[in-house]
Amino acid sequence: MKNNRFPGTVKTNLLSLPVYMSILNLVTSLLFSCSSPEPKEEGIREVQISAAFDKNEEVGVSEITDGEIEYILLESKKECLLGGSAQVFATSGYILTIAKNQIYLFDRKTGKFIREIGHYGNDPGGYKRVIQAFPFDEERLLVYANGWDPKSYFRYSLTGEFVDKVQAYSIDKEDDLINNDFGEIITSIAPLNDTCFVGYVWNINGKQETKLIVFNENNHRIKSFPQYKHFDFDINRDGISVFQWNAKYYQLDNQLHFFERFTDTVFTVTPEKFEPRFILHKGETENATATEYAKSSGQVAYLLMENIFETKRFLFFKVGKTVEEFKRNFHYGFFDKVTGETKVSNNVSGLENDVDNFLPFIFLSANQNNEIISSVDAYKVKLWFDENPDKAKKISPELQKLKNIKETDNPVVIIAKLKE
Repeated sequence: MKNNRFPGTVKTNLLSLPVYMSILNLVTSLLFSCSSPEPKEEGIREVQISAAFDKNEEVGVSEITDGEIEYILLESKKECLLGGSAQVFATSGYILTIAKNQIYLFDRKTGKFIREIGHYGNDPGGYKRVIQAFPFDEERLLVYANGWDPKSYFRYSLTGEFVDKVQAYSIDKEDDLINNDFGEIITSIAPLNDTCFVGYVWNINGKQETKLIVFNENNHRIKSFPQYKHFDFDINRDGISVFQWNAKYYQLDNQLHFFERFTDTVFTVTPEKFEPRFILHKGETENATATEYAKSSGQVAYLLMENIFETKRFLFFKVGKTVEEFKRNFHYGFFDKVTGETKVSNNVSGLENDVDNFLPFIFLSANQNNEIISSVDAYKVKLWFDENPDKAKKISPELQKLKNIKETDNPVVIIAKLKE
């Protein structure tokens, strides 16, 4: 059987990959300050997610933060009311929220609505849909959305203005989809630097030869990285399983990192290299596919990755487990690069907020200021105050300010300073 863990696949013995042994042997010395240890950089790190999941333990937010937590109630004017399941990002001065056909900017300190970023619409400067894979470039302060041409991406500044359009041309085939033949479908892009991008080729039929392409602003292809995960697929038999994202990108320390759904490896990507960074042990096998997961009725052993991002000390993730057909429970966890421990909360609502004794804490994103960002719907906050009058008397004055919230208000954004 072909050995195919690297790049981007699953279930292979690391010792059988001599080409990567040099990576494993590169050990960066640990630098300890008087305040806290530095994360270990020992080549490829192994993250034992399924083992941590099986422990079924309660995990507190105090394990990742030293106690500095902000709560910002977003302004709830008619022109800025958010739809459900919004993505939330934060800089030192702003809060950026992205929901269906909505990209809104708020003040970080006050929660006041500042402006809409771009706009939905088939007119000059209007986008077709918001995206999941890489919506916000924090390093360049640019917001990404899909253009109306499926091969185009629009970029907007935080001033709300349209900046430019990035084209990611695919290599098309003329074959009929009914005959199980698919062209090269690029479903997401991210910047590698100021002039180069990387595009993910959706392995929709298990037969794609390319995983990532590197191209410049003129859409000239510079390099491609191969796809080694192949599987049997027939559109008439299996149909097409569509998820909100097929690949995720995140930034850390001026580097881009990449993860493909239904594989086990997080990679670091540069214009020249594609190197494994984390191996995620989620219980999957080399046969794990979207079709297998989508058609399951609670019998799938492996965990589906729903979100992933990294900070200086932690790798954060959200995993889903199928409990019955079309229903999944989601859990939040992290890998501590200092201790080498992996933890997953048994609470589907998030980590226990044992710092403020308030609602559970979920992960949405992180920023370059070593902060993690969460949010909670207004109706949940109101319900908590209604059901916990005694606890409400003991919480901090900052949280007391939320007791008059309306269930129709915008969410409360929560930002915690992480341990270093």
